[in-house]
Amino acid sequence: MARVTVQDAVEKVGNRFDLILTAARRARQLQLHQREPLVPEDNDKPTVIALREIEKGLISNDIMDEQEHQDIAAIQHTEEAAVALITE
Repeated sequence: MARVTVQDAVEKVGNRFDLILTAARRARQLQLHQREPLVPEDNDKPTVIALREIEKGLISNDIMDEQEHQDIAAIQHTEEAAVALITE
């Protein structure tokens, strides 16, 4: 069974409430296979993987926000290119 001490993760994020939000957001990404894990899975659940990533400083809200902005920009670029092809 995986045991994770969240004290280090709390120190990385700032407080336990933000830790919960950040870990839930990251675990959701992992569960839906939107992102690949940045630490070995070791047959752990997405919540444990998310906490380990946060604890190691690999994931934060800022990092996830930047990734989402990049994804949105890529989608917008693709849609604009498709519209340009249609209107030609």
